[in-house]
Amino acid sequence: MSENTNMETQQQTTTPTPEETGGRMFTQEEVNRIVSDRLARERAKAEPSPLDEREAAIKARESALDCKEYLGTKQYPPELADILDTSDAERFKATVDKLAQLPGGLCSSHNLVHVDLFPSCSFNSGGKTDILADAFKPPKI
Repeated sequence: MSENTNMETQQQTTTPTPEETGGRMFTQEEVNRIVSDRLARERAKAEPSPLDEREAAIKARESALDCKEYLGTKQYPPELADILDTSDAERFKATVDKLAQLPGGLCSSHNLVHVDLFPSCSFNSGGKTDILADAFKPPKI
């Protein structure tokens, strides 16, 4: 009985040759070609078509226009459209509204504060005190 069991396990562990199964043997070059063809097909599926690219560009332009219109209706600086991401109009509006709630907010008059960071440089107007330099000076005793 043990001889029959050994024979059965040997037959089960041996893999059939392609001739026995009617299969075909491939050379390494053929396998490489088949794999590269399949990869090329998969990559082609992943790449957007020209129509998809055009649609995405149109959506991006529409979103940017919506953002600029929103800035105009709220009388916020139009430069925010250049600074912030305009790909999602709703997120843009939420960000702008949060910026407007900050102390000082957003105003259309563009009152910007000039801080002279390099007072000793020749390109500065001179005569002004440097706020940052004064803040970091040791206290006078």
